[in-house]
This record gives sequence, C-alpha cells and structure tokens, in this order.
Amino acid sequence: MMKINISQLKKDPGSTQSFSFKTSAGALGLDNPEIWVENMMVDGCIINKGMIYEVNGNIRATINQCCSRCLEDMVTILNIAFSEEYREAEFEKSGEALVQEINYFSGDEINLAELIRENILLAEPIKPVCSESCRGLCSECGVNLNINTCGCNSTKIDPRLAVLEKLLSKD
Repeated sequence: MMKINISQLKKDPGSTQSFSFKTSAGALGLDNPEIWVENMMVDGCIINKGMIYEVNGNIRATINQCCSRCLEDMVTILNIAFSEEYREAEFEKSGEALVQEINYFSGDEINLAELIRENILLAEPIKPVCSESCRGLCSECGVNLNINTCGCNSTKIDPRLAVLEKLLSKD
C-alpha cells in the first residue's frame, strides 16, 4: 500500500501524519526485480503546511550485485532519504503559475509509488565495488588480485612505442 490516506491530516493545518510500509521491486515496476531483496521498508511523515503537503522519509532496500572490479557477488544496503512537496490537483487547474518542484494529487490519498521508484533508481550504484580498496582482476590472466598475486608484467607499454623497447633489449 503506497497510497497514504490524508483525510484527517487535511482538516488540521500544521499537523503531521507518520507512515510505514513494505514494498517490493515488482510492485514498483523496477527492472531486474530478481536482484532486489524482497522487502523494502519505507517510513516517514507528511506535514500539512496549509496548501502544501511535505513528504519526508527514508527507504531501506537491499540489492544483490557483483563488484564491477573483481566480479565477486556482494550485497549493497541502500538507505535513501527523500523529501517532496505535494499539492491538491484542483490548485493546478487554477490560474496560478505552475511550480515544477511540486507534485499534485487528488482526493484524500497521496500515491508515493513514483516517488519511491524514482529515488531508488537514482540511488542504485552504477558501478558497485565491494570495497574502495578492491584491486580487481589482472588484465592479463584474470586472477582476482584481492585473493592471489600473479606473475604477469604489470608495466603497461604504449603499443605505439613498443618498437622502441627493442632498442633497450640486449639480444
């Protein structure tokens, strides 16, 4: 249930209403739902600021990924804070200038599905690493340098200058 009923909150400007619920990658329509650990926790509060409702909260999600350096499986825990403002849709139709940063809702419910989905997609690591000190894989033999060392030559020679290397050899 990502729709929050605010009928009581509407009656009392300045009041707050807290919420807490579980959701899943499938319910949010995320790509690759199989990499997300099933339950995502969302909690926060809605503040009635008169004509604007401020929604603040936190999303806790867990994702199974592989390190982009060493290709080992890893688990990433995301704690995503969010804050958005909502306004009733009837005010959107009035002659007021539209404010781009404000979302609109109608009736007594605010649907947080798109807000949650957007924040999760923005927080998902593009190139996850198991640790900042991860050494990755050897580009020559493919051994995981975090576990083993290899005898490969780690000195990179610019292929355009490889001919000059022959001058240095005493063969």
